[in-house]
Amino acid sequence: MSTPVQTVEEFLAVTRRSGLVEESKLAAAIGPWVGHGGPPPEPMLQALIDADLLTRWQIDQLLKGRYKGFTLGKYRLLRLLGAGGMSSVYLAEHATLHSKAAVKVLPLKRVEQTSYLARFEQEARLAARLNHPNIVRTFDLDTAGSVHFIAMEYVEGIDLHAKVKREGPLPVREAADYIRQAAVGLQHAHEEGLVHRDIKPANLVLDTRGTIKVLDLGLALAVTAGDEDCSLTREHDEKVLGTADYLAPEQAADSHKAERRSDIYSLGCTLYYLLVGKAPFASGNAAARMQAHLNKPPPNLIEQRPDVPIAIAELYFRMMQKATDGRPQSAQEVADALAAWLASTDQGGGRRVEGPRRQLPRRAVAVSTEPAGTTVVRSGPGSGSSGIFPGLPTPGVGSSGNLPKPPAAVVAAPDGGEPPIIVVEQAKPKTPSPPAAAGDAAKQAARGRKRPAGFAGLPIGLWIVIAVGLILAGILAVAVFMKNSG
Repeated sequence: MSTPVQTVEEFLAVTRRSGLVEESKLAAAIGPWVGHGGPPPEPMLQALIDADLLTRWQIDQLLKGRYKGFTLGKYRLLRLLGAGGMSSVYLAEHATLHSKAAVKVLPLKRVEQTSYLARFEQEARLAARLNHPNIVRTFDLDTAGSVHFIAMEYVEGIDLHAKVKREGPLPVREAADYIRQAAVGLQHAHEEGLVHRDIKPANLVLDTRGTIKVLDLGLALAVTAGDEDCSLTREHDEKVLGTADYLAPEQAADSHKAERRSDIYSLGCTLYYLLVGKAPFASGNAAARMQAHLNKPPPNLIEQRPDVPIAIAELYFRMMQKATDGRPQSAQEVADALAAWLASTDQGGGRRVEGPRRQLPRRAVAVSTEPAGTTVVRSGPGSGSSGIFPGLPTPGVGSSGNLPKPPAAVVAAPDGGEPPIIVVEQAKPKTPSPPAAAGDAAKQAARGRKRPAGFAGLPIGLWIVIAVGLILAGILAVAVFMKNSG
């Protein structure tokens, strides 16, 4: 048992025994406090931290009188990053390269348990296969005495479980991009013959550059030919492994049945958590939650988040189908659907395929292709029966942007508002008939014009002029005749 230090001298003695700090550097840093009679003062401890000689975690351990366990092989432990029943993870520094690494340590009490040690070593071997920007890399598997540890890439950032706990549900575009990146990483793992089996928000880490990295392959299952003996769950008769809130139905029944599409289901649960702030089936004990994954339909995402677009809600429902054949058949399919939606809704100039955000009514929302080529999304009574059309692509994606006409595709929408009608592609206007020929138009006009009345081909007005002229001429002739007669 360690004894907490009481004085500066005791602290210095423990520090020297730890080998963490060179004697010359230690003496220079604590010079002003040599001979101090009380407990180690905080200014002295802070001076050691500011000089980059010790970390706060190391100081806390030294104050407890602990001077062992600060180095593992080539690595010096700097601080504890996290701990669980199966392992503890430390931030460490390479002794010669001075590069940072995350060192995962198997607790001593687990070393004697064959299942834990074998799974720990399997994790390192499987993870070493993977080299992808969306997956945490594994560098080394080693032992220091009786301590077994794995050296991994250190990711400076925050896991998505902690991020949602701190900030609340995420904006739709942000959540969609995180899930897209995770799906890209999963696709790489699947192509290498691995099933993760423990996809959840806490195993997706967001680094300071906005990159999502998948971590923790402790429950990974090798499914490629020749790797059947890697299934430690079968060897040790462990029926269910994973986190109850994110287990696929087939995995909840038997972890041996987990496959690539099981990871897709877990990723759908994770999408729900990012958008809502809780897991899809978050009530009851672990057994009740697993039963919910087996028997209950997935909760309606749009009821919880009315601002979630139809395309994202439909993808979520597909990812969480009970039957594996109803889900997207690859992680790449999920990544492509999200990438297409993100591109189509890009505020930097991409075409938005949806109308203004508004609260949708709790009625069926169906997709159909109207006559004349107009594709619309509508809601209202009679728009379809419950279910999801499995082949529905993201609107606006593809050669034409049209959606196929589903047999009865619906997604439930929340209460309130008018039934929306969202035009995806405008129908082409009707092409007018060719204009009539000029001669035909003239003939038609001639046929429709009324010919004025007349005699012998002359108008009536002209006949009146002629008659008046003849009358005047007759009167003039009579007048001349009478004058001559007189």
